[in-house]
Amino acid sequence: MSAIEIFRLNEAPYEAYAGPPGRVDVADVVTTASSTTIAAGFVKTEGGPFAYRCDYEAICIPLDDRMTWDTGNGSHRTQPGDVIWIPHGGRASYAAEGTARFVYATHPVNWPELVGWNAGEDIKDLSMLEDIGELGAVALLALADPSLPWMTAQRTSGAPFEHAIVTRPRMGAAMTTMMLRTKEPTGWNLTAGEGLVLVVSGEVRLRGKSDSVGAGDMIWKPGDQPLQIETTGPALCVSISAHASTDDHAASAH
Repeated sequence: MSAIEIFRLNEAPYEAYAGPPGRVDVADVVTTASSTTIAAGFVKTEGGPFAYRCDYEAICIPLDDRMTWDTGNGSHRTQPGDVIWIPHGGRASYAAEGTARFVYATHPVNWPELVGWNAGEDIKDLSMLEDIGELGAVALLALADPSLPWMTAQRTSGAPFEHAIVTRPRMGAAMTTMMLRTKEPTGWNLTAGEGLVLVVSGEVRLRGKSDSVGAGDMIWKPGDQPLQIETTGPALCVSISAHASTDDHAASAH
């Protein structure tokens, strides 16, 4: 039986990925060693803009308010918790003011093999890439957008929470991405399949554990392990999975 893992932002094992000019460092923490569906990790970037073709599907979530991302609807300044969806063959295009960080998830899991990158050995020159993909289908789902499909989970006891599914297979995405937020201490269960939970703001604990998981940290849940999370107050989390139905990956209260 595989174990639930916690990956902390302040301990991210970055490796140089691209630059100069500018700099892109990557910490690929969910890999083929633990996942059969998605890879995930942290990116730390300086300068830009950086543009390159994604030969995989990607979900990117900024952790700082110092980034701009290009989509099919132009360039946008992003906020922590925004979700950028890049379909297979789309263009990742972003820039940072100073140093900024974001979390990524990719499908399939072997993205380093697809792009020909060996951590610790290769540093890419993004300016030399000729085919950088298309922006037309790249989408930004802003946390502040009033049209996000928030739904309130009904509770028999305890504080309610809200959830909004922002990508899923019926929308043309390989990965299901769901936002979870609460204003009060409460709990969530994620029970079926492999999955990643990113804490965007607030603090959570694994049920029965005393260690807290804070903003920017990620929790990886293997397919044979249920995940029970308890928040200590207001919190925003994002869960990401692949090859699971919406019903299988939905959050439930405990």
